[in-house]
Amino acid sequence: MHDFAYLFPDSAASWLNGRGDARFHRYEKFYRASRAAAANAAEFDLEASNERYATICRPARSRIVEMLDSKLFKQIAFSLTLLWIGSSLLPTVGHSEPVATGAFLVGAFIFLRVKRWRGRARHP
Repeated sequence: MHDFAYLFPDSAASWLNGRGDARFHRYEKFYRASRAAAANAAEFDLEASNERYATICRPARSRIVEMLDSKLFKQIAFSLTLLWIGSSLLPTVGHSEPVATGAFLVGAFIFLRVKRWRGRARHP
């Protein structure tokens, strides 16, 4: 039986044969440079070298990705989405059921005020 894993560019066999992308060549270059930097072969630590290579190759998150992943951005996006849905839904429902819509809005505002009042009472 033949192993055809080397045909797939993302397989380990392909990576070890240097096919697919340039990851193997970058690692080989780093390995040779770190081995040459060691005074002798006995001093070279392959495990420490691999850990340094992993920290070097770890992709850094861009500022945009960090901003999009922040808790503040998620809260703002959620609030704006709810605001947009409410502003498009409220006139339609208010036109067909004005009393129920008014009662719901009054109840929602009272709920928000009570929740805010209780939050301030707990943290003086």
